[in-house]
Amino acid sequence: MALIQNAKGRRENQSPSGYTRLFGIPLLGNLISKIQGASISAGTELEKLIMERVNKIDNLDDFLTRTLSDGEDKIFVATKKQVKQSQKINSQYEPDFLGFNPHKRICYIVEVKDGDQFDTKKASGEHTTLHNFTNDISSELPYSTAIYLCSFNARTKKEIYDGLKHKFSMEEILTGQELCDLFGIDYDEIIKIRTADQQTNLEYFIKEILHIPEIKNMIIGLLKNSKD
Repeated sequence: MALIQNAKGRRENQSPSGYTRLFGIPLLGNLISKIQGASISAGTELEKLIMERVNKIDNLDDFLTRTLSDGEDKIFVATKKQVKQSQKINSQYEPDFLGFNPHKRICYIVEVKDGDQFDTKKASGEHTTLHNFTNDISSELPYSTAIYLCSFNARTKKEIYDGLKHKFSMEEILTGQELCDLFGIDYDEIIKIRTADQQTNLEYFIKEILHIPEIKNMIIGLLKNSKD
């Protein structure tokens, strides 16, 4: 999991963050902004962990040409960056992953999210983007397509379906376990790696909280009153 201590908070020369305005304590506002930054970084870290374990495509354009006659029944994966750089794929959209099964002639268009709750506008936008990308490449590549939005930490597809405000069909949704099964990688290993830093984050958070004089004094007062 991304470490809070490595995240960038609000710089002192910037205007006060919304968190500072909410609590009136700049040090607390900075700490919460670091937590937010770490949470955002966790999504990038997740994509990296997935990509490190899949059958990687080194050169996407070469792969699309070379595998036209190959019949390997496994999935090869390209990243968003590779899609953007490709000369054979022309679209303004770049999903997180493209997974190709040359044997079945299927291209899996996958967007991966760390969370599972979206407002209606966001969910609708994600659905439109994936379908627009599919339309852009459908006539260019000799593959049928399937789109998926994966909420990696959701326990069930129903949770994702509700979190996406029903903008995706159940057939367009994957849990993290299902994505790992699709890509042929170990879901439990990724979860283990991601949870390893939770204790470090908790200890850092508590120490930083106690380094803020206003909060430390408040906590001491509350503890003292609880004993009375």
